[in-house]
Amino acid sequence: MNWLEDILTEVEDDYILFDCPGQIELYTHLPVMKQLTQALLSWNFRLCAVFLLDSHFMIDGGKFISGSTLALTIMTNLELPHVNVLSKVDLLSSQTKKQLDVFLNLDIRELQSMGGQASRHEAKYARLTHALGRVLEDYSLIQFFPLDQSHETSMADLLHVIDNTIQYGEDEDVKAADFNDEDPPDDDTADD
Repeated sequence: MNWLEDILTEVEDDYILFDCPGQIELYTHLPVMKQLTQALLSWNFRLCAVFLLDSHFMIDGGKFISGSTLALTIMTNLELPHVNVLSKVDLLSSQTKKQLDVFLNLDIRELQSMGGQASRHEAKYARLTHALGRVLEDYSLIQFFPLDQSHETSMADLLHVIDNTIQYGEDEDVKAADFNDEDPPDDDTADD
């Protein structure tokens, strides 16, 4: 890990992204991700785990609950500040976008009632899906932020959320120009 520390400690005030694969076993069964995050923390990096869930998980409530459970699993295993992102929102149909608030706010009851006629597979796992939904509700830690490439401010909004999560910029010095002691002249006294 010394080679990584040498490279990363040369960077100042920039974001460094580690694009990690989505296989859950990397976060639950193997210590590699936990070791990486611990090393980065020991090198005084501020970390934030950003979990991306494709918007195609909005096809049905059960599938979205499954993806949300995955987000919660990774969040609890990494023990880092965490931001969940619903990606590719720009690819959703206008009808699906109307339901976006249900998914972003993780309204479990509403998600479980979606879909109408359940398939045999869905009916078989309905109790499990309901139980997972209760776990998500009990923890109340999962919230998704939309990432929509068709909106100019979407990425800036997400960056702002991440900045707030890691308290980026809070250790910077206050600039004297921000607190000027001189009061601007009043309009009445300026004419004298």
